[in-house]
Amino acid sequence: MADTLPALSEGEKQCLRLVSQGFNSKEIARQLHVSEHTVDQRVRTSLRKFGVPSRKEAARLFVSFDQPQAQSGTYQPLIHQTQRLASDACPASSIAQPDRPDEQTERKTLLRRILAFGPPLGGSINELSIDGRILAMIRAAVLTGVGVVTLLLLIAGAFKALA
Repeated sequence: MADTLPALSEGEKQCLRLVSQGFNSKEIARQLHVSEHTVDQRVRTSLRKFGVPSRKEAARLFVSFDQPQAQSGTYQPLIHQTQRLASDACPASSIAQPDRPDEQTERKTLLRRILAFGPPLGGSINELSIDGRILAMIRAAVLTGVGVVTLLLLIAGAFKALA
């Protein structure tokens, strides 16, 4: 193995950093705003440059070259760290809150989710949970049904007015 880092493009470096953090090609593509094919191509090129058979091995080698050798007693980042929830700005605030919301709050939340006017439009990433997707489909079906019934009533009223 060589003691120097092969010449990698910035895109290849970004992909290998994310591979080392445990992301797959689809997740990397979303983060870098490129296609999944582009990510795979960058990783394949990196594999060839490093002369290794797997993306994990290439990522491990890249990280070992990219980061200076760790000194004893220094912090080593975890491979995958979960992001803090946006609603939990202060970790101490979650201690005072119960683990499970009361039924009234849960009903209001469910009602808001049902009455929401649909999923986000404009090609954004669908980050809805399974139950959120099901609710979106139910809302779409109900709104479509209401629209069809309204249209039929308007047409029936128009025919009665003309007769």
